[in-house]
Amino acid sequence: MTSMMFQVLAGFLGTISFAILFEAPKKYYLLCGIIGALGWFIYLLIMQFWTAPIFATFIASLVLIVLSREASFALRAPVTIFLICGIFCLVPGMGVYNFTYNFFIGDSIEAAQIGVQVLKIAIAISIGITVGYELSPKCFFSYRRRQKALNKI
Repeated sequence: MTSMMFQVLAGFLGTISFAILFEAPKKYYLLCGIIGALGWFIYLLIMQFWTAPIFATFIASLVLIVLSREASFALRAPVTIFLICGIFCLVPGMGVYNFTYNFFIGDSIEAAQIGVQVLKIAIAISIGITVGYELSPKCFFSYRRRQKALNKI
């Protein structure tokens, strides 16, 4: 349990660090960190009960896009600020490194296995984001609240 909390904290700090590198506006750093940490927490939680990284990545990326869209509606900011920073924890960087390493040392079988796994994870991320983008804006609390305020005027 403490390992999971340290990983979520590392996800929070890593996401904020990426937001700084991405040159996101300073006022969004904390929210970017929270969204990234929640996405990583969902991933870890699913991996605790079901050891399917592709499914866990899909669900975590779906949660990330929903949280990013909610934040973008609430703060009237582009969704990409929150999504790109939040997705940082889910990107299979170590897998890409291992694939490249094994490819260049000549271990083609291991490289192929790792490459297929990395490709599956990347596809799971993209499908999760696509499904989340297809949700109607009416599904988001901040959007509905803003529409009610505009209708009162």
